[in-house]
Amino acid sequence: MTYKDLLQSLADRAATNYTAYLQSKIDILSNQEDGLLADKTSQYKDGYETLEKKFTAVLAMVKNGQALEDTVPEDVADDAVK
Repeated sequence: MTYKDLLQSLADRAATNYTAYLQSKIDILSNQEDGLLADKTSQYKDGYETLEKKFTAVLAMVKNGQALEDTVPEDVADDAVK
C-alpha cells in the first residue's frame, strides 16, 4: 500500500463516518426520546475525529519527506487502519 492509497482510504472512511454522524444528528431531531441515538452520534463523532487525526499524521509523514508513491511500512499501515 502506498501513502497515497492509505490517505485515500482514511479520507473515504472519515467521509463515511462524518456522513453517519450528521445523519445521526438529524435523526435525533425526529426522535428525541431515543437515548441510544445520542450515544451513536457521539461514537460517530469520536470515530471521525480519530480518523481525521490519523489522516493528519500520515499527511505529515508525506510532507516530511515520504513520497506519495512510497510503500507504507506495515506497522504504520496497521496503526492507521485500526
